[in-house]
Amino acid sequence: MARDIEIPEVVAELRRARTIVMTTHVKPDGDALGSIAALRRWLRSLGKTVHVVVPSPAPAKYAFLDPEKAVRTAGRDLDLASLPQPDLVCILDTSAWLQLPGMEPLVANSGAPVLVIDHHRTSDDLATTQFIDPSAPATASIVYRILLEAGASIDPETATCLFIGLALDTDWFRLATTDPEALRLAATLVEAGAKPHEVYDRLYMEEDLGRMRLRGHAVEMLRPALGGRVIIMRLTGDMFHQFGVDLGDTENLINECMRVRGSLVGVLLVEAGRGEVRVSLRCRPPINILPVAEKFGGGGHHRAAGAKMTGTLDAVEGEVLEAVREALDRAPST
Repeated sequence: MARDIEIPEVVAELRRARTIVMTTHVKPDGDALGSIAALRRWLRSLGKTVHVVVPSPAPAKYAFLDPEKAVRTAGRDLDLASLPQPDLVCILDTSAWLQLPGMEPLVANSGAPVLVIDHHRTSDDLATTQFIDPSAPATASIVYRILLEAGASIDPETATCLFIGLALDTDWFRLATTDPEALRLAATLVEAGAKPHEVYDRLYMEEDLGRMRLRGHAVEMLRPALGGRVIIMRLTGDMFHQFGVDLGDTENLINECMRVRGSLVGVLLVEAGRGEVRVSLRCRPPINILPVAEKFGGGGHHRAAGAKMTGTLDAVEGEVLEAVREALDRAPST
């Protein structure tokens, strides 16, 4: 069973290890990759050997976070069995097996202790030790606390990595998780050298044409359900072929569902191949969407969650909508 530890012990564990393998969830996002990049910079400054292995490729727009091309994809860039025995496996931004497909040889079978650093509420018993703070707006904010405790230098590159994690997981400071502490941290990171305008340009003003066309097509196909309280977006495998994109290009597309006036819940259904459908969920207060994801073996946060299901798009949509209906019925004043 995982043992909960505090930040000083997290720092001590990281200092003790000589060889560390870092990983994160499938479809790694800005918070996951920014957190890994910032923590790796400090560990490397201590002379540690740090390997970064992710379960699926990182979106190309985050390549500037990894100038050394240190992030490798399991099963594509290397065989997990070929990794040297680590002293520590460090998992950031998830503590759920569902988010770590194919990583069992590293996480469960390597024989190394496993440290989890995360801010999600959904947690499986996969760690030896863990620091999980669901009140944190992003894993990047936890990594900042770790670096502060360690006395690490927050140079402009590290500040940029952390700012990306914080900005993206708060959806550029517009989500309810944007508390005063998040804004104070953003200001601190800007003072340390992060440049928000440059970050925004790199992430959003250099879009791939195929992804833009996918978004436009997906928006055109939006449709309401449950009396307009729910907006559904569906992405088929044929669309990925048509526009020359992959699963990583679906990041944040669900936000389009929440732009519709009157929508309380957004549902994104994505055909991922082999009969698998990935479900992303968003909602407005006072609705709690997390139980819907958990019903299907997923997890996340109260306002943003997801799951992987098996079946056709139509069948999965029916099951998800019924669970969403129950969530709406439970919520006050919906």
